[in-house]
Amino acid sequence: MINNLKLKNTSLKALLISAPFMLAATNASAGAWVGEKGSGYAKLGYATYEADSYRGNNPSFQNFESDSVSFYGEYGLGNSFSLYGSQIYQSYDQLDSVLGESSATGFGDTELGLKYQWQAEPFVLSTSFLVKAPLFYKAEDGLGNHQVDYEVRVLIGKGLGKYGYFGAEAGYRLRADSPSDEYRYLIEYGFNITKNLYFRTKLDGILSAENSDAPNTLNGNLSNPLEFDVGKLELTTGWNFDNKALKGYGLEVTYTREIYGENVLEGDRIELGLTKVF
Repeated sequence: MINNLKLKNTSLKALLISAPFMLAATNASAGAWVGEKGSGYAKLGYATYEADSYRGNNPSFQNFESDSVSFYGEYGLGNSFSLYGSQIYQSYDQLDSVLGESSATGFGDTELGLKYQWQAEPFVLSTSFLVKAPLFYKAEDGLGNHQVDYEVRVLIGKGLGKYGYFGAEAGYRLRADSPSDEYRYLIEYGFNITKNLYFRTKLDGILSAENSDAPNTLNGNLSNPLEFDVGKLELTTGWNFDNKALKGYGLEVTYTREIYGENVLEGDRIELGLTKVF
């Protein structure tokens, strides 16, 4: 993945995926590097997620399962700017011993952002601004918090030659209505194992600003809580095709799990992704 995309003023050629929708919380930024005008990266993913435990005070929770299809894309606009965005289509089933079973299917929140790369040496430094909006679902569907959010983020990246690359991000997400605002952070490291095979790991975190307008921090859909802390560990391995017919395409397998937090589900997410660099 790292060696397939020509990037401005640096030999590190990487565009990376984080949610990370997350399904509730993750977002998805492609790292600090910004591609040249007309270059880009896209990923189409299918994921399954299952949780039978909950980090927090919710003794009646029993099980949560979901399937989702997600799209992430980034496009170089030139002059060190890039446009990026994501969309998810999700189906979930949630079982609670008191409230019973709830489920929904449909599009979740839409995210659209703009990134600017300030420098390439001695490390890559970028900033981004993102807007999340509930364009394709109703509040009663439970596929999101049905509000507009705004996020600013600082991104740093550093190529390590044959040892891969390192990235770090920090941001703040302003949430317009009931949910708490969020401090967001991410640390990642990746490297090429062979010419075609690569590995990437991320720690993707959210820390609540604890300013929710609602006294009850639980929501109908537990993958979209109102106020929560979470740290997710992500492990990805991928393969880039180099034959002429599939040049620019790749496959990824990603495993993600919540490893700490409060008021969040704890489960296993497995995603199969088709990537394209152009």
